[in-house]
Amino acid sequence: MSLFPHVPISPDDYQGWYNAGVNFSKLGKYQQAITAFDRAIKIKPDYPEAWNNRGNALKQIGRLQLALTNFNLAISFAPNSYLAWYNRGNVLNDLERYREAISSFEGAIQIKPDLYQAWYNLGNAWNSLGYYQKAIENYQQAIEIEPDLYQVWHDEGQAFFELGRYQEALKCFAQVIKLKPNHYEAWNFKGRTLFYLEDTEGEIISYEKAIEIKIHYQEAWNNLGKALSNLGDWYKAIACFDEAIKIQPDYSLAYYNKARCYALQEKVYLAIENLEEAINLAAGKPYREMAKTDTGFGNIRFNRKFQALIEGDIMY
Repeated sequence: MSLFPHVPISPDDYQGWYNAGVNFSKLGKYQQAITAFDRAIKIKPDYPEAWNNRGNALKQIGRLQLALTNFNLAISFAPNSYLAWYNRGNVLNDLERYREAISSFEGAIQIKPDLYQAWYNLGNAWNSLGYYQKAIENYQQAIEIEPDLYQVWHDEGQAFFELGRYQEALKCFAQVIKLKPNHYEAWNFKGRTLFYLEDTEGEIISYEKAIEIKIHYQEAWNNLGKALSNLGDWYKAIACFDEAIKIQPDYSLAYYNKARCYALQEKVYLAIENLEEAINLAAGKPYREMAKTDTGFGNIRFNRKFQALIEGDIMY
């Protein structure tokens, strides 16, 4: 039997079966790769590289729990395999078992301290748990090893943003843009950061740049609309919200912001119509509660229909 018609493999050649599995994985043929690794493991059960790569193939086809079992076996046969520890961390991240993922990435780093990927994903695990300062510390370790990792700079910027450290966040997003000028998410986050730094002109330019790079970017359209609304440019703001909704028809936040824009103009019917749509699409988002205290709805606060809508009454 041969997995490659032109490359015969001896039935007891575990290395040959392993190499076949690696080649199948490179071709994206993960099920065939798993079959080849199975043959290698059948011949040599204590083959850590085969278990590790079998785990990677299983991860690629979404068999995460089984992949984890394979990485555990790889580690049991080769405790100093930093790749097995690293891959174990990745699958635990995917399973949202972040504490265990952290231990695995730390295991990989203990063996290979310059493995920047492990530092980065260790940061991501801390980020997922909401420990933004710890995330930043690990992102900085990754950057120290490999300074041109634009995605690490971006994620570090987001962590600074979450901590309200906007100047530091801005520096990170500027570095992302320097390394990858068409990184539309960095432009969008730069805009969001500049909002808090009260640079409205820079904020608008950033959103416009994000949209220039990716025209169908609903979040940037929504954010641009909010910035224009804050300037009192209602017509352009509503046009931006409409673009966001056109891209994503169930974008409840854009409907909410559009309603707010109409309320600021005292256009009661249109404000209520759009707020109702936001609430209907909300899927758990507290738009009723938000509208109760949002000063943007101050002009229509005492309107009977508005009150009925935000209180959840049937008749409005």
